[in-house]
Amino acid sequence: MSDSGLRWRYREEAPRAPEGRFSLEELIEGPGPIELDIGFGRGLSLFERTAVSPGSRIIGIEVKTKLAYKVNGRLQKHDLQNVAILCGDAREILKRAEPAGSVQQVALHFPDPWWKKRHDKRRVIGEALLTELHRLMKPSGALFIQTDVEHRAEQYVGQLQDTAGFTLASDTGYVDANPFNARSNREKRAIEDGLPVWRILATRD
Repeated sequence: MSDSGLRWRYREEAPRAPEGRFSLEELIEGPGPIELDIGFGRGLSLFERTAVSPGSRIIGIEVKTKLAYKVNGRLQKHDLQNVAILCGDAREILKRAEPAGSVQQVALHFPDPWWKKRHDKRRVIGEALLTELHRLMKPSGALFIQTDVEHRAEQYVGQLQDTAGFTLASDTGYVDANPFNARSNREKRAIEDGLPVWRILATRD
């Protein structure tokens, strides 16, 4: 298939959220806690998380159509029915999601890979996303963010400090280890290469 044909397939066949308001609880059958994995990339975090928490209902959100399409295919091949993929901008998807207070934990992996000031509007982590996460998360639910860019980590800590409804898990905002035992592909590579990763953990009040 040509490159243009593949791009068409990725765009047309990557799984999307339902139109309008929709229920996170109806995406995956069962009584297990709902988890969000935002920016799962090549999907390692989804596979590792379902291995350590098979009772959870894990919803992965990825803006890149090629990655969402390919990871969804791998999940289907392994018959992992407790994971659902949604392709698109997490900010747009989650503002339509219900019900409030239904999400147990959220992971954001290495977001916002844009450096210039003119790209600030493209940043995922900001008031819009944090507002929706606060609405959707259960009290005491965990919000985990990790990045390999120090000044981005400082920005995220500052945003959480300034956002009502979230409490950082430490005085600095940082934790030493990934609390969910589910590495993203980029985290795994950074660890293997001995590169620093800044990990931030907060709870929803």
